[in-house]
Amino acid sequence: MGKASRRLTGSLAAAAAASVAVAGAAVAAPSDSFQDEPDGVYRQYTIDNNLDNLFRVAGPDRISTAIKLMDSTSKWRYCGDRGKYENSGYYERNCDTVIVARADDFPDALASGPLADVYDAPVLLSNSGSIDSRVLAAIEDKGFKNAILVGGTGVWPAGAMQQLESKVGVGDVQQVGGINRYETATDIARHVGWRVSAQGVNPYTVNVYLATGTDFADALAAGSAAADNEGIVLLTNDKRLSADNNASERFTVRFLEEQSGWNSIFGKAVFNALEVHTVGGQAEAAAKSAEIDNIRDTNTGANRYATATMLAGKYRNGIDKIAVASGEGFADGVAAGAWAANHDGALLLTRNNSLSPETKTFLTGVADTDVDVVVVGGTGSVSRSVSDQIATELYTW
Repeated sequence: MGKASRRLTGSLAAAAAASVAVAGAAVAAPSDSFQDEPDGVYRQYTIDNNLDNLFRVAGPDRISTAIKLMDSTSKWRYCGDRGKYENSGYYERNCDTVIVARADDFPDALASGPLADVYDAPVLLSNSGSIDSRVLAAIEDKGFKNAILVGGTGVWPAGAMQQLESKVGVGDVQQVGGINRYETATDIARHVGWRVSAQGVNPYTVNVYLATGTDFADALAAGSAAADNEGIVLLTNDKRLSADNNASERFTVRFLEEQSGWNSIFGKAVFNALEVHTVGGQAEAAAKSAEIDNIRDTNTGANRYATATMLAGKYRNGIDKIAVASGEGFADGVAAGAWAANHDGALLLTRNNSLSPETKTFLTGVADTDVDVVVVGGTGSVSRSVSDQIATELYTW
């Protein structure tokens, strides 16, 4: 197994080698990734262009759109064993967790797609500070038993934790985050690693998808691709990766340098990076400048739309659903990427007013299949003209 770290020297290399010697022998190859049961989109949501496999889920704003997206499929119809629908035929025992991320800025939410997948959890959005009352009402209505708050204490004060605890229970809220977006992504990665390792007889590795943390598009598309491949999303500082103590992205490098680390709480070695995939030109440049070994492949398209379709074309397990969101704004893509990861699907991006040629070509390739395509966001984010063009690609004469 190749290294997935910078070329370590001196005592740091020796420490990493010792760590591998302790735990590396127990590491097995990844098993099948988290696969989800078939889950159709509810027909009461808008059907664009009278096609039974093209939908639009939208609310008046990004917060309500994320709630409607959660409501749009049976996966999270009614959750929690203390929910009011516990004895109904719609009760889901596996959907006990909800994730809350920022609606007003993208950095902390960038790596949340794989986290949503391994917890079978939707991502809801709220402006930082206090939790939006609509989000709290939706969590209570579903009967979720656990909540994960993505972002550090600088984003979410103690009062936000207490608000969520009032709905799911005291002690049942985790805050996953760090001092910046890079540490938050590594904290998320560790949670994903623990969940992934628990699925097999032996612990095994996670795969790393590197994307820039200074913009949103590449990282959001990487999230659903990583979920298809037992992966996590880590962030580069544009075209830079450094372990220097003064570098904001040092957390990413140090995570990669951990190699195989023994976790005393879980008793498993879960942090090997079996494969490193770069997503976008900035991450590719950062990985090469930092001399990261074991880069499995690079996914650098001519633009963000091409990069997203490049990732979608490499899924190991096939695609059941496609979410299409604006590539010009982040918020709908955060919820849509998590939704896609939870439905063994891909996130594609488009310009607001015209379907991107790269996205159009990809959709042409899935015409006449059973894949549902869900446009996420209102016509101000993805215009009706775009859904008309999608319909043209999906419907073959």
